[in-house]
Amino acid sequence: SSSFSFYECLPSGWIILLLSGIITLISENVFLDRDNFWPSFMVHFSVGLACFCVSSYVIYCREKTFIRRLVRFNDHVD
Repeated sequence: SSSFSFYECLPSGWIILLLSGIITLISENVFLDRDNFWPSFMVHFSVGLACFCVSSYVIYCREKTFIRRLVRFNDHVD
């Protein structure tokens, strides 16, 4: 019998996802200014969006077979 591992439940790009979260948190502390919110928000939002795009791309490239199985799951006929 095989044992359950939480490590196997994580997507293969979990390190990139973690780094993206850290970069976004740093961006919030460095760029986001409460007094000058909207201009500084756009910079912070751009950093977050870039991190999201990179994370999504890496996870998609590494998990293509799993994602394809999820998409085809609705095609199953009982």
